[in-house]
Amino acid sequence: MLIPSSKPRHTVEKSDNLVRVTLPSKKNVFYFLFVGFWFYLWGYLFYGLSSIRIEANKTVETGSFFFYISICLSFFFLALLAMGIFGVSRVGWLLAGKEVIETTPQTLTITRQIYRWKKSKEYSAEKIRGLRTNTQSLSMFLPERRVKRFLGGGGMIAFDYEAKTFTFGLNINETEAKQIILAVQEGLSQQTAG
Repeated sequence: MLIPSSKPRHTVEKSDNLVRVTLPSKKNVFYFLFVGFWFYLWGYLFYGLSSIRIEANKTVETGSFFFYISICLSFFFLALLAMGIFGVSRVGWLLAGKEVIETTPQTLTITRQIYRWKKSKEYSAEKIRGLRTNTQSLSMFLPERRVKRFLGGGGMIAFDYEAKTFTFGLNINETEAKQIILAVQEGLSQQTAG
């Protein structure tokens, strides 16, 4: 019995001086359930904290116990709002996020896009060295790597740029990473050929 081949998630578009690789976000049922449960807890906590009000007639004296409690709750409330914004961005990424990698003879541009919102980073093609698969993202035993991966970092493809290492290619396997590397290298080699 032949094992059916799976289609890669990425698409490659080539023109005279541009190679564009589009990599849509990986749809994962576990992440949807986790983020949905997280939003439920976040909404419950947010609603509970927003319903705590000090009566308008009462004033809280500076230096009193309730003054310090209200200051701490205010900071916690702001942190909770920031977590909500992060949660919305993660849901957007799960539903409609994609990475667009564009290589021209002069630049490598990596864009993370959620609907119309884009965040791009551009690198000079002549300063890119050592385009490779990132084997460090395979070993996810350390908690910091798991957190980095959940936050949208730690891609499967790495390259050296001046004195730093950058990664892209979120949630892909090693085989697909090698295919994307070949397409990107083709775009970078047009620089020397042209």
